[in-house]
Amino acid sequence: MAASYLVKAPRKNGEAVKKPGVLKRIAMFFIPWKGDSIGDVIRKLIFIIALIAFIITAVPLLTDVYTMYRDEWVNQQIQNIYIPGTDDDDIRTEAGILPSFEKLLDINKDTVGYIKIPGTMIDYPVVKSKDNDYYLFRDFYGNENKSGTIMMDYKNKVTADKTSANLVLYGHNMAIGTFFSSLSEYWRTLYDSYDGASIAHYKEHPTIIFDTLYEQAEWKIFAIGLYNVDEQYGEVFDYNNKHDFSSREDFNDYIINIMDRSDIFTDVDITYGDQILTLSTCYWPFREDMENVRLAISARKVRPGESSKVDVSKAQVNTYVKRWKWVYDNIGGGYDWFQSNWDRRYLLSYTEEDAQKDGYTFISDEPAAD
Repeated sequence: MAASYLVKAPRKNGEAVKKPGVLKRIAMFFIPWKGDSIGDVIRKLIFIIALIAFIITAVPLLTDVYTMYRDEWVNQQIQNIYIPGTDDDDIRTEAGILPSFEKLLDINKDTVGYIKIPGTMIDYPVVKSKDNDYYLFRDFYGNENKSGTIMMDYKNKVTADKTSANLVLYGHNMAIGTFFSSLSEYWRTLYDSYDGASIAHYKEHPTIIFDTLYEQAEWKIFAIGLYNVDEQYGEVFDYNNKHDFSSREDFNDYIINIMDRSDIFTDVDITYGDQILTLSTCYWPFREDMENVRLAISARKVRPGESSKVDVSKAQVNTYVKRWKWVYDNIGGGYDWFQSNWDRRYLLSYTEEDAQKDGYTFISDEPAAD
């Protein structure tokens, strides 16, 4: 007689035992069940604890990511509202405001400008409030959010008659790459090559478009630097608290301080009377144990009749940057800064007399860049 290969169903007291359903079997695999061995119970308890820990961490993270994308969606709708046109005086409003801002002003009276860096995600309206806190976590419509709005320092002035000499804009560095997150690429690509700095992002994006209510303008980037904002870590240089300059010497001193702290030297010259634009954001992760670091991009407005083109081939990394004490002690291995490395010929308002007073020697007799 041929052998039978049929598997008989389990039986109890002569009756077939019904096989558990799929959901019950899944539950029995993950949840402690009657008849489990001690080892199975321990394994299942460990899994449950790990799952709870994952949910506790993942849910807020996913919520944050969703919120950031929602914030960006809101701003994308605003991008369709602002369409820059001509700055012809004949079509301005009675207050001298460019007509391209009328719709934005209808939505938010705090609007003072619009910033865009072509080829990046930076494409946002700029607002100004009575302080630097209101728009930290509010969108353009005034609703609470996580990403905030690009805002101008409340101490800056932007009117038809007067605009501050150094306009300072703040924006969050969001994890999904929105708002001022793209600025991080300027600093990161300075040091992302093993055989030398690439300066790739700067070469692709050497200028900024920033329009105020009263003027459309393009700006040439001349400095990119990291700044400490916590005195316990060393020097705090207030790059963002200088909005106007009392004299030529005051302006020169500010620019020299910026350039000593800049990680890049460009072919862009600067002179007293130029208007400056400063973009500021948190820079992370500089170091896990050094959180209070800001990244600032400095640019000057293209002068009347001047080309907006920049010879990016002349850009170079500053290998002797002025940092702060914490960096010297924890990263520099005793490194310290004592001498300016920037070619001050690019500061056109800096004279031979200034150099003699400062004990500075010009690098060469070659003329500065045009």
